[in-house]
Amino acid sequence: MDFLAALTPFIEAGAPVIFLIGGIFTRVSAVAFLMPGLGEKAVPVQVRLAAAIAITMVISPIILTPDMRPPETTAAVVALYSAEAMSGLLIGFGLRLMIFILQIAGAITAQHLSLSQLFGPTVGFDSESPFAAILVMAGVALAASTGVHLYLVSALVDIYQTLPFGLFPGAEEAGEWSSRRVGEALMKSLALSSPFVILGFLYSLALAAASRAMPQLMAAFVGAPAITLAGLALFAATAPILLFDWLEGFQRVLFDVFAGAM
Repeated sequence: MDFLAALTPFIEAGAPVIFLIGGIFTRVSAVAFLMPGLGEKAVPVQVRLAAAIAITMVISPIILTPDMRPPETTAAVVALYSAEAMSGLLIGFGLRLMIFILQIAGAITAQHLSLSQLFGPTVGFDSESPFAAILVMAGVALAASTGVHLYLVSALVDIYQTLPFGLFPGAEEAGEWSSRRVGEALMKSLALSSPFVILGFLYSLALAAASRAMPQLMAAFVGAPAITLAGLALFAATAPILLFDWLEGFQRVLFDVFAGAM
């Protein structure tokens, strides 16, 4: 009992800081559960939680300043955590769009190569085309090999200048930014899959010409193996270029989540 009584002053002095650290953890955990690699469904929740705690321990001494006032009422605590959760979800959404780019590019590729109904192993638990699964797994592995976690910690610290601690993001600014980002992600997906779109267009033209010249020929049965072989060869040749281009965009987004070009 004497030992617990001796610890009481330290507990009372540290209790207000716990609420501030909890606010930082709320933002970091929202980002950790959405960011590429760590936020995949195949990663256990315990691993994501441990990573969020570790990142919080790293950035808390940098974020906390002596002039920060801890919340004094329950309503203030709820408001603080809600604001930090919204900020974290907004940041996580901006990072998660980079995975959506690869998934959409893979879906477009499979559609133009007539392989959209072929399902293979996936990163998550939803059925998707093998091209999307390969691009996502390769992109996540490539990003992890470049030390993306270090860039993430630096980005989370810098973002506090744009989204201050404990303040809700502006609804109008957040909506405008989100819509613009989604449009940029769709354009990036189409740009990455453009070689396969062109190949599919040329295949359709060749198929139409063959059908016109020889109506008795079952051109689709002859062309299907050809487009599959050509598509796989083109994918093997262009996938490294596409992934490194995607990685450069991902790094630009990490350096500036709200203004970095995809």
